[in-house]
Amino acid sequence: MPYFLVFLLTPIGVAIAWYRRDPRRFLDGPAEDTPLRLLRWTAGLLSPHRAEWGQAMLGELAHLDGRWARLRFALGCAGAALIMPPWGRATAGLWAMTGLAAATLTLSTGLAVRYGLGAGARVALAVLGVVCAGFLLGASGLLRRPGIALPGLLGGVFATLVGLLLSGFTATDQVTFVPSRWQQWVIVLAVPSVIGAAGTLWRRDPAAGRRVARLAALSAGLLHLLYATVAVAVLGGGGPPDEDGGFTVRGTVSDRLGNTVVDLAVGTLLIAMVGWAAAALAGHLVSRAPAPAAPPASGPVRSGPVGPGV
Repeated sequence: MPYFLVFLLTPIGVAIAWYRRDPRRFLDGPAEDTPLRLLRWTAGLLSPHRAEWGQAMLGELAHLDGRWARLRFALGCAGAALIMPPWGRATAGLWAMTGLAAATLTLSTGLAVRYGLGAGARVALAVLGVVCAGFLLGASGLLRRPGIALPGLLGGVFATLVGLLLSGFTATDQVTFVPSRWQQWVIVLAVPSVIGAAGTLWRRDPAAGRRVARLAALSAGLLHLLYATVAVAVLGGGGPPDEDGGFTVRGTVSDRLGNTVVDLAVGTLLIAMVGWAAAALAGHLVSRAPAPAAPPASGPVRSGPVGPGV
């Protein structure tokens, strides 16, 4: 199955790419302390109008001594940057994705309480919270890159809409959809390839295309996760019976919530991995394209003999 193959190769490909990019950093880790990394992360989310403020805060941090004093200062600056407008695209995108994750966790918690899913559901909610936090952390690093926020978020919306067009928009469609072979290849290859290649062409840079593909994967994962969780909340234990049969209402709801998390992991990896490869291929093709011919030099044309004077 294409899903299983991509899921198996993704961690290997990501590890190789990280190692080849910077082996020393991959093995030794970053040399900066936590407050400085946090403040640099915050400065990258600021709008251009507040860039000078971010640089000033970095300068203030350099004059502070003591781990806790530096950490308190960095946390205060991060809070001010994220809460106080005007926001840049990066901050607005991060808040949008945070809203998706928070809504999904709230709805999932409500379902667990309503149907009495027990201790297993609490563990699953904790895992889901860690996954969503990881998604937001990864997205924040990508949103900071110039020119990545808009195409990456649009790519996530595009992937979600294509998936809904293939499966259907109703709650029943979300829990019963089994893609045909051609639909699998659209989801596995066509959509991620379009996102990765478009990201490369957008900036004429394969590195930007890879970042766009990763941000699209994260945003599409959170969008689809919320939509699927809403579908479970609408159906509850109703709708078509499960294939295994014999489930109680509690078991049906728990199984459907578990399927949404599996779809989140698989869908995110598919878009990120295949989109990464498509961005790299598009960059290779762009780099091999012939450069436009230089226009002829314009200037006064001399006439008459060239050489020693007569």
